Amino acid sequence: MTRALLDEIGASPNRLLGQNFLVDKNALDRIIVASHLSREDFVLEIGSGLGALTCRLASTAGHVTAIEKDKMLAEFLPSRINSPRLQLIQGDALRVDWSQLNLPNENVKIVANLPYSISKPFLRRVFEEWRPHLSTATLMLQKEVAQRLVAAPNTDNYGPMAIMAQLYGKTKKVFDLAPGAFWPAPEVASSVVFISLLPQPSLRLQDESFFWQVVRAAFAQRRKQLINTLRAVGAEKGVLGAALEKTKIDPQRRGETLSLNEFALLAENLKSQI
Repeated sequence: MTRALLDEIGASPNRLLGQNFLVDKNALDRIIVASHLSREDFVLEIGSGLGALTCRLASTAGHVTAIEKDKMLAEFLPSRINSPRLQLIQGDALRVDWSQLNLPNENVKIVANLPYSISKPFLRRVFEEWRPHLSTATLMLQKEVAQRLVAAPNTDNYGPMAIMAQLYGKTKKVFDLAPGAFWPAPEVASSVVFISLLPQPSLRLQDESFFWQVVRAAFAQRRKQLINTLRAVGAEKGVLGAALEKTKIDPQRRGETLSLNEFALLAENLKSQI
């Protein structure tokens, strides 16, 4: 079916756009179930492709806005899906402004089979920029990225992405998919994650920008101790030592061992002494 549709419009999978079309019908149905959609919902889809997921969204939700970067596919999709509940935008999901989407300013649900190449910057956009407009996001991601989102402290996958997910939402992995669920098959496995976005960060931060400076510094050199890595935030060693002691954190610990709460308290104590 996928190959036939591409042949019909004279197209082929574009590697530069990360086009791996999800062809497993069971997986498509499971994404819809995981999204918890109703006829009252407004949905934003990223990368509509040939419309396999779009068709299901348009028949389940009240309104779907789909963004497709590939001009040829964006021109083809309306001929396949004739629904008054679908709006298609040809553009880049990393650049389009919310005001262009014709969606409400809150409680929108994202459902997407994301191209691997944009998954990390798009997640940052979801958490840092679009979060006030969203209630949930159901995303197909590279399995490695999904593992980073749900990772716990003291694990290899734990880092800024896991902290971001904990601070701005509640994330769970729903199911995994093998490469054979896609055409063409990618070289890696995939996972679907469900994210409930929080209207406010899960912790009160006195200085959110400085908090992220501390997090980024702590993970910039993962194997180094905090007393050394945190020099990057502009604090002298004595100031760092005092802040770590006040937070009851051993200076020899590494960033990957700190919980979200510890990072928040450390940033607050450190900021007060700089």
